[in-house]
Amino acid sequence: MIFGFGKKKEEDDYEDEVELVMFQGTFSGVEVDISEHARLAQVGLLRAKEIVTDALERRAERIRIEPKGERAVIQLYVDGVGFAGGRMSSKEGMAVIQCLKLVSGMDVKNRKEAQSGGIRAEFDDRKYLLMMETKPLGGGAERLTVNLIDVKNAKYSPSELEFSQATIDKIRELTNEKGIVLAAGPPDSEVTSLAFTILRGIDAYVRATFALIDVGHRELGSVTQFERRETDDLETALQRLIRMEGDVAYVEPFDNETTIKQAFEKCDEITLVSEMAARDASSAIPALYKVAGDPKIVAKTINGVFGQKLIRKLCDKCKQPYRPNPKLIKKVGLPEEVQTLFRPPQAEDGEDLRVCRKCGGSGYFGRVAMIELVEMTDGMKEVVAAGKDASAIKAQAREEGMSNFKDEGLRLVAEGVTSLEELQRAFRS
Repeated sequence: MIFGFGKKKEEDDYEDEVELVMFQGTFSGVEVDISEHARLAQVGLLRAKEIVTDALERRAERIRIEPKGERAVIQLYVDGVGFAGGRMSSKEGMAVIQCLKLVSGMDVKNRKEAQSGGIRAEFDDRKYLLMMETKPLGGGAERLTVNLIDVKNAKYSPSELEFSQATIDKIRELTNEKGIVLAAGPPDSEVTSLAFTILRGIDAYVRATFALIDVGHRELGSVTQFERRETDDLETALQRLIRMEGDVAYVEPFDNETTIKQAFEKCDEITLVSEMAARDASSAIPALYKVAGDPKIVAKTINGVFGQKLIRKLCDKCKQPYRPNPKLIKKVGLPEEVQTLFRPPQAEDGEDLRVCRKCGGSGYFGRVAMIELVEMTDGMKEVVAAGKDASAIKAQAREEGMSNFKDEGLRLVAEGVTSLEELQRAFRS
C-alpha cells in the first residue's frame, strides 16, 4: 500500500480496515493504569494510535508533534527527511501528547520539565520500541518527539551500519590505546548512536569493555553493563573499574567541566569513549582547550574524534543508471574511470513514472553514515598543542589524508550507494 506524504487519509482510501499499532507496556516496566485516566484515553488514545500506525506504514523513524497556534502539527521523518504528517486542533494535539506520555510512563501532570519514556509496541507482526521525549514550550504546551525503533532490524555495530573497513580498523586502533575517543556532532546528528557504535566496534577478544551509563534500548553485545553506585561520581566509578582490570569505559557525555576534568585525570589508566556536542569533529577539540586550561593536555589525552553525517541510500529496486558528463565527473572530483552513476528513477518523455512499492516513490531506502576523523598523530598533536583553531585542525587532517565527509560521500556515489543530488542535499542541510 502506497501513501502520499502529507496526505490526510480518508476512510474510503482503504479497501480493508487498517489494523492499528498495539501498545504493549512501558519500556521501563512501570505499570500504567489507564482506568485512572479514562477520559484522557477516550479522547486521545485512538488518535495517538492512528498517528503512530501511519508513521510506521510510511517507514518513518521519527514523529514530532508540536503546537502551532490553534493547531498541532505532525512532522514525520523518513530516512532523515521531514514530511508533513497532518494537522489537528491544539486541544486534540494536547490530548494525543498527554496520552502518549501516559502510556510511556511519564508524568502527565508535569508540563514544565523535559521528560522521557518508552513503549513496547507491535505492528504488522513486528516488534517496535517507541522512545519518547517531551520539551516544555511554556504555557502548558509541549513538543513530543517519538523515535520508532524496529527491534529486529535495529543496527548497532560498525559492520551492520556499513562503515568502511578503514573506519572499522581505525576504531579498533584508537580504542586499543589508553586515552579518550570521542564522537562529536551537532543536535540531531545521531552522535549518541555514533559513540555507541564506536563502543561496539572494539575488539571484544582483546579489550574488556564496560558501559558506565545506561545504554537505553541498545543491545550491549560484547559490552558489559557496569553496576555503578548512586554515590559514584565518574572518577570513583573509573577507579573501581580500573581495579577490576577493565580496559575501556563508555562514560557520560562531555557536557560539563567536572566530567571532562575527571576524564582527563583518569584517561592515562584506561580508554574512555564518550560524546560531545560540536559543529563537527574539528570544532570539538578547541572547545576542550578552555576546560583543560592548556591545549597540550588535549593533545596528550585525546586519541581521536569521530563525526558522522547520515545520507540516504538509493533504493536498490528502482535506482536508475545513467552516464554522467565527463566534465561533471572532473568537477566534483570523482575518479575518471567512473562511467556510470545512479539516481532516483526519472520518467521518460511521454511516459508516466511507475511508483516503486518498496520506497514509496522517493527513490531512497535507508541511510548510511559518512565518517570523518581527527586522529591525534604526531603532526596533529603539534597543531593542537599550539592551540590552533578548528580550521587549522581541519587543514591538518586533510593534509594527512584522514577520513572526511567529502571523500566518503564521493566514494558512496562512485559505488552506486547514493546519488550526487543526495550528496548535495546532505551538505546543504
